[in-house]
Amino acid sequence: MIDGRRTIERVIEALEETGLPCEYSHFDEKVNPPFLVYYGAGQVTQSADDTHFWSHNIYNLEYYFTKKESRKEEALEAILLDAGFQFTKSEDIYIDDEDVFVIYYYLN
Repeated sequence: MIDGRRTIERVIEALEETGLPCEYSHFDEKVNPPFLVYYGAGQVTQSADDTHFWSHNIYNLEYYFTKKESRKEEALEAILLDAGFQFTKSEDIYIDDEDVFVIYYYLN
């Protein structure tokens, strides 16, 4: 496990292990799938009695592909788990305009 904090650096470090092209928010130029896009999705905090106990950042990850390759998905998910991320995974969603599939991972 990389460490217990949910930081953007930790997300980047985990995604670099995949070997897939990845960028924050979007790519400036056209990139052929498979590739990853990640972005911040807010923060969860816990407080009571006017005291802030803890908070952690939430990140979303989008995995774009044209050909279903379960081994790549499994490898990505293993990397996320090894890095200490828990996640929720969407179904395969086809984007007709782009002729590509996407799976959304909600890292929490």
